Formats: sequence, C-alpha cells, structure tokens
Amino acid sequence: MRAVPVLPDGASWWFEPKFDGHSTVLRRTEDAVILYARSGRIVTSHWMELAVPAMQLRPGTMLDGEAVIWREGRLDFGAVQARAASSVTRAYALAARHLAS
Repeated sequence: MRAVPVLPDGASWWFEPKFDGHSTVLRRTEDAVILYARSGRIVTSHWMELAVPAMQLRPGTMLDGEAVIWREGRLDFGAVQARAASSVTRAYALAARHLAS
C-alpha cells in the first residue's frame, strides 16, 4: 500500500477509508451509551467524548467502528493506543488535550 495524491476513478474502483484506531462497538440502551472494546471490555470511560453525543441516538442503536484521534490533520494511532491502555484518570487528561472522533 502507498499513499497517492488523488483516488483512482471509474466504475471498476471501489474503496473505503481505512482508519487506524481503537476498534469499538457503541450501544445505545434506554438509559445510557456503552462502548465496548473488541475483547468485550467496557471502555466507555476512556472515550466519553464519543459516548455523550451518542445519547442523541435512538435507543437500540449499535455502531461498529474505530475511535480515532486527529492531530495536525492526520490520524495519530499512538495517541489512540495511549488512551486505550491508560487508566480512567489518565484517559480524561488525554481527552482534554486531544478529542477522539
């Protein structure tokens, strides 16, 4: 794989962006939003800035995706790893510096 300045065009080309992030499943319950890591561990506290706006989703909604952190216009996988592996207190401090998407 290599970066290119312009995506190929034409009917035979299909693509989707590949985001290097923390694989996360978001579940909107009747009362809350719960985020799970791939292992099944609850990680809501580590990604609270994703959970809070997800309260606007309809109960029963589930999303499967990647929690990512953008820094200076680029994805920062190191920042994502640091957040995912941190304590809850440290995750809050890291979130204050760099919000996740």
